[in-house]
Amino acid sequence: MTALWSSPERRSERCPACADERPFEQPPCLDGHEPGECPEWACLDCGHAITLGTVESTRQARQLVTAAA
Repeated sequence: MTALWSSPERRSERCPACADERPFEQPPCLDGHEPGECPEWACLDCGHAITLGTVESTRQARQLVTAAA
């Protein structure tokens, strides 16, 4: 994945629909993210949407406890 940053709201990525490197832009975020922090991006050529970013876990995983036989 190539990421050429020109601004926080615009970058270059490989578009799956266009099958080539294309400019992507962040549409207005309805979830309250600051500019450049929203994981949603849209291809400026075809409109294909992608989600980029990392997954953050806010819950701790529960530990499985088994009884000895």
